[in-house]
Amino acid sequence: MYYNQSNPVYVFVPCYIPYQIPPVPKFDITKEEQHSDSEKEQTKTIQEEVQTNASGIVRGKGQLWTEEEINNLVSYYKKYNGNWKFVIKHLKGRNISQCSQKYRKLIDQEKRTKKKWTIEEDKILLESFAEFGKQWIKISQKLPGRTSKQVRDRYVNQIDPAINRDHWTDEEDEKILQEFKKGGARWAIISKMLNNRSENQVKNRFYYTILKKYQGEQHPYLKVQE
Repeated sequence: MYYNQSNPVYVFVPCYIPYQIPPVPKFDITKEEQHSDSEKEQTKTIQEEVQTNASGIVRGKGQLWTEEEINNLVSYYKKYNGNWKFVIKHLKGRNISQCSQKYRKLIDQEKRTKKKWTIEEDKILLESFAEFGKQWIKISQKLPGRTSKQVRDRYVNQIDPAINRDHWTDEEDEKILQEFKKGGARWAIISKMLNNRSENQVKNRFYYTILKKYQGEQHPYLKVQE
């Protein structure tokens, strides 16, 4: 403010005071907050796709099944009567969900392609087995419309030249009954204890003959369930 003595008038002179802009406060941004939504979603998806089983080995959902895995799946499913807790112990990297879904797909595929075997198909199957052995998937590729499980069952239970078709003995019947009482309907395992009998032979022998033969006893199946 300026004051003039000759003319007492107050005059205001503007005065500019510099203004300092306060600094922008710093915020600690965590590593998690730095990820974009798309990155978080991608990470979540990857984590969901990775699964482990009792063996502790990690395997993704989309990983293809090998021929050995499929054979083991079918074999151990029969051995343990569908008890997946025991089945997955023989399928490293596979969990119960993966195994049960794969098995259902095999069954569904078999139902869609189920038809009577022809003489020509049996001939191809025998020739392919002589060339590839128990590589059922590779053999099934030579038989359009047949699954690897169908191919295996046809050979093992029907046309294998080594199948013993002789009359059954009392010793065999007693062995089947004894093993059934121990572990139930493990036909694949029991058949290996006999002289070249197939799985179907053992199963049919038990249900159609042995049960009638031993009618005086309590039903063996009920004993297993107790």
